[in-house]
Amino acid sequence: MQAAEVIQRYEHILAASGEMIAAAEENRWEDLVNLEITRRDLIVVVTAEPATPYADAALQARKESLIRGILAADERVKALTAAWMTEMEGILTSVQAERKLARAYETG
Repeated sequence: MQAAEVIQRYEHILAASGEMIAAAEENRWEDLVNLEITRRDLIVVVTAEPATPYADAALQARKESLIRGILAADERVKALTAAWMTEMEGILTSVQAERKLARAYETG
């Protein structure tokens, strides 16, 4: 794969990462899952090639910058989903408590 093509693929991964952040911020969880699948497929293609530094320092710097951006986006999505997971755990705990109470007061 040519260097310019690799850079372009990393740019697509970063763009997908940005879309994932937007989906998480807007609580569009199904979209987030679909975007993650799409992004994963992009990552599989780019990581199938052996990682070699580029002779062109500008291309290497661009690649490193894109990777840092992707990692930062991952951290943001992780933070957003962690908050959502905590909220969901609270809801599930509440539902479980309601079910226990309902069973306790059921008449046979």
